[in-house]
Amino acid sequence: MNEEQNAKPIIGVTTKRGNPRWVRDNTQTYLDALAAHGAIGVVLAPDTPAALPDGTTFTPDELGRLPGEILDNLDGLVLAGGGDVHPQYFGATLNGANPDSIDHLRDELELNLARRALHMDLPLFGICRGCQVLNVAAGGGMVQHFDNHRSSAENPFQHDVIIDAASRLYQIVGADRLTTNTYHHQGIDQATLAPILRPAGIAEPDPWLLEAFESADHTWVIGVQWHPERFLRAAGHAWPARVDFKKRVRIMAHPRWQCRGISAKLPAQVV
Repeated sequence: MNEEQNAKPIIGVTTKRGNPRWVRDNTQTYLDALAAHGAIGVVLAPDTPAALPDGTTFTPDELGRLPGEILDNLDGLVLAGGGDVHPQYFGATLNGANPDSIDHLRDELELNLARRALHMDLPLFGICRGCQVLNVAAGGGMVQHFDNHRSSAENPFQHDVIIDAASRLYQIVGADRLTTNTYHHQGIDQATLAPILRPAGIAEPDPWLLEAFESADHTWVIGVQWHPERFLRAAGHAWPARVDFKKRVRIMAHPRWQCRGISAKLPAQVV
């Protein structure tokens, strides 16, 4: 690893199984968002070896699990968006989850990485599905289906999220209200939130639905139901000066990635 690479945080980004080109293409938005803020993204798939910048590789087992030691080489972990989590992982039967979108190998990959990351106090960011995976890994459950929150990537619709002024998320985005995209049909309410997590944002006009949560017991653990990285793609990386845009993407730039005794901080805002 050269000196420039060594100075940059290395962030794992999970994805689904598939051929390596497909996986990389469909994970590229996350990698671009991290790169734009000085981090190196490493794709973590359940069926493809993960390659670190220095050439070290880690190979998943037949269940889709990567060796836990890979996290010793990362400064943070992003649990990315995707399909449904199998309800067996939170002690339930199918009741709204789409069986066709369930990927058992990906469930095993992400849940095991998330549990280990929580134990290590590794900075952890869950996005959409990843938010749900993080909650399940922490001991929570899920509302398996509801209407009016799923839209297409080609024609997304938006709604507001009310941010708790006492939360770390509020400190990051600097606002008590955000307009976010929405792509999910599953989610978390107060009853299914893991005990170690606390609400940080609720949906409007559906205040029962938690749109963001965080851990008070970890250095940096946050989950959001929207896709902040997609605002970057929608803007064509033009970095417009609109304050609202900055608020919506700032969370992708702020985590205090800390690992191996090295402290690094990505830029606090889009500039």
